[in-house]
Order: sequence, then C-alpha cells, then structure tokens
Amino acid sequence: MMGIVALIVWWVMYHAATEEWAWARPLIVGGVPVAYWMVWQYGTHFLAVRAAAALMLLVAKQMVTAADWSESSLRLVVTVFAYIWVVTAIWITIAPHHVRDLLGWVMANDKRCRTACLVGATVGAVLVGLGVFAY
Repeated sequence: MMGIVALIVWWVMYHAATEEWAWARPLIVGGVPVAYWMVWQYGTHFLAVRAAAALMLLVAKQMVTAADWSESSLRLVVTVFAYIWVVTAIWITIAPHHVRDLLGWVMANDKRCRTACLVGATVGAVLVGLGVFAY
C-alpha cells in the first residue's frame, strides 16, 4: 500500500510543479522514491496503518478540491468530513498503536462491531446521496 501512496504522491508533486518550480522536478523525481524507501527501511512499525493514513490525506485533498468546484451549500458537509479525515489521518500517523487498541475494542464483541459497521455504512450512504443528488 505504501508503494501505491508513493506513486500517487510522486505524480501529484511532479505535476504540481509550475513553471517557476520547474527546477524542482529533477529533485522530485529522485527525492520522492528515496524518501519512501527510507520510510520502508526505517519506519517499518505499523507501516500499513501509516500508509492508510497517507491515502486518507490524499483522498481528503480530492474531496476538498471537488467541493470547491460546487456551488451548492451542501459542499460544506463534504469539506468538514474531509477535514475530519485529515485530523484522523494525523492522529493515525502519530499514534498508530491507538488505532490497534481502538480496533481491538470495537471488534471485542458482535454488538460493537455491528454498530461500527452501521455507522460507517450510514456515513457512506449519506456521502453517496450527496454526490448523486447535491452535486
């Protein structure tokens, strides 16, 4: 998963370099793979959780960009949700062991697990409904 994140980050950073930052493209081409290799090499603890947090940050950026293009006042729901994702991703990156403990608590019995899945499915249905009907 970290390889997918590395490719997406490389693509975004390479195409974000405008004409005044064109000098940085060779640094991006070489620097991003080296940076992610260092993460793989030296940050092996909870690597999948941290990769998931990086994906959350990338998706949150896309959510905010898409919401900015909309004229609907309901775009603030998606924007707020994206910022909640950013804060969650930061928390996951800083303390991935807390995520392990939280998942252990949620999965401790069937009732908690079903409740968490119901909340997730409801939030997903609301976001799909907003995407279909509000945007």
